[in-house]
Amino acid sequence: MSASNLHIRWAELLVDSLVRAGARDFVVSPGSRSTPLVLAIAKRDDIRTHVIVDERSAAFFALGQARVANRPSVLVCTSGTAPAHYFPAIIEASASFLPLVALTADRPWEDRDTGASQTIDQVKMFGDYVRCFADLGPPDARASSFRSLVRSAAQAVSASLGPIPGPVHVNVQLRKPLEPVEVDGRESWEDEWDALLASPVPRIEQPDRRRLDDAMLDEIARTCASAKRGIVVAGPSPLLAPSDRDAIVGFARSFGFPIFAEATSQLRFGSSDDVAVFTSFDSALRSQDLRRRLAPDCIVELGAAPTSAGYASLLAEVGRVPRFVIRPYGHSDPRGDATMLLKTAPSAFAREIQPKSAAIVRSTAQVEFVAAIAKVEALARRCARAETAGDALTEASIAKIAIDALAENSFLVIGNSNPVRDVDAFADPVTRAIHVLHQRGAAGIDGLLSGAAGAASISNRPTLLLAGDLTFLHDVGGCAIASKTKSPLVALVVQNGGGRIFEELPLHASLDAERAFEPFFATPEPVDLSHVAAAFGASFARPTTTADLTRALGSALDRGGFTIVEAVVSPHDGSARRARYRKSIADAHRAELGT
Repeated sequence: MSASNLHIRWAELLVDSLVRAGARDFVVSPGSRSTPLVLAIAKRDDIRTHVIVDERSAAFFALGQARVANRPSVLVCTSGTAPAHYFPAIIEASASFLPLVALTADRPWEDRDTGASQTIDQVKMFGDYVRCFADLGPPDARASSFRSLVRSAAQAVSASLGPIPGPVHVNVQLRKPLEPVEVDGRESWEDEWDALLASPVPRIEQPDRRRLDDAMLDEIARTCASAKRGIVVAGPSPLLAPSDRDAIVGFARSFGFPIFAEATSQLRFGSSDDVAVFTSFDSALRSQDLRRRLAPDCIVELGAAPTSAGYASLLAEVGRVPRFVIRPYGHSDPRGDATMLLKTAPSAFAREIQPKSAAIVRSTAQVEFVAAIAKVEALARRCARAETAGDALTEASIAKIAIDALAENSFLVIGNSNPVRDVDAFADPVTRAIHVLHQRGAAGIDGLLSGAAGAASISNRPTLLLAGDLTFLHDVGGCAIASKTKSPLVALVVQNGGGRIFEELPLHASLDAERAFEPFFATPEPVDLSHVAAAFGASFARPTTTADLTRALGSALDRGGFTIVEAVVSPHDGSARRARYRKSIADAHRAELGT
């Protein structure tokens, strides 16, 4: 067979079609089999290219970009085990309904099941976690093959965006030669290639034709209007546009409902005017007495299922009160007893139901209920200030200082386990808009630093990652890409000697600390983070007081680039402090009532 550059032009057409379909960021990990794809990407100046050696870090970086941009970044890697490293991020993208396109190079079909080097079964390797899968055959000079290639690219981008957003896998078979070759003159298929490059890719529109049914809205409005103890509970949510946030707050205001806002809901920080926002509900509702006093008779849940243990206990005790779950994707009803699940965006629901509240007169009981919640919130905030006072660094004071350090429209990337709970409990509900990014889809600790770097690469805003030491070490390779960040990116690492979240579980009291709990559950890792920072060229600080931490964060967020701030705390103080804080809320409430 005579030499041909079909493979090079074929890859160029695929990449060009992805760009014209809407892709703007390509996250490339090095390898040989992906050479034609990488060369096609490298020659373009109308896209952003990010080269990340570790495929696992690359995938979470792309996920962080998707959280901010709400469009798919394209992952590109070589064959063999390389794409397997995408799997944790693919799972999170699926569970969080985030767009992502994984473009994995593969050996041609004739190499499969032959023992050929770097050849594994990549067909549908991500199973049902992807919205769709395409196994592209080797480059083919037929016009129909070119047209199918363009269509496949358009389908991949479209499928990642809806109707249910999520990850898409495109497997690309490539034969050798992988690099350009010398050819004599113009090849026969190049006219078709030129024509397709000059033609638009197929437009795949997904208009939202789902207008909420009036009768259904009337039913919800009547139920909310008749409530005497109605609440809005806001669970984990993607970023909200200011107008969408305003619509949701307006809905709560119209019906006179307080908002139980988790830190990840996008409603905890920012102005809420005259709407009561209950930021301490998780800690307060750990008290059975407070659960009785604050039991609702109508619940509107927004976003993903709330993660609050206190709220879960409340639901278990109130029984089957009317509960409406509003979320566009997924089935957010772990208990299985919701009255109605409305598959629409909370902001769209809020806009459509709000006119139906015009004639509503808030009941005296509802007004008194909101006043009671406001009192508990004030008590909780007073108790929180007591726990965060003083010069000593604690998990509580770190959470408060982290939020205080963030300017308007900054980004907070928050780790699972204790950090997200400490922000809920101890951080002040500031009126500045703070955008919260989280991994509550699959709720893992994977790739948080890489995701933060990806978010910062799109937002170009100051970004603060608040995470525990194990979460940080789990993604220490992410320092390589974080160190390339130009805008301020700060990793605030709570160094408490391992996974102290397990101290909150019953097993902690039942296990021998030295022989079982510490080595198998807490798993402390004695890593000097100053050496990590030096290895990756990051700035580093290890403050020892609250004043030092405030200064270190202020300097890092002003300076730009990547900074690691290690805040060392007593390993066992966090669990004890959270327990003491919850008890102090219940005690203060009983004292106020004189009971």
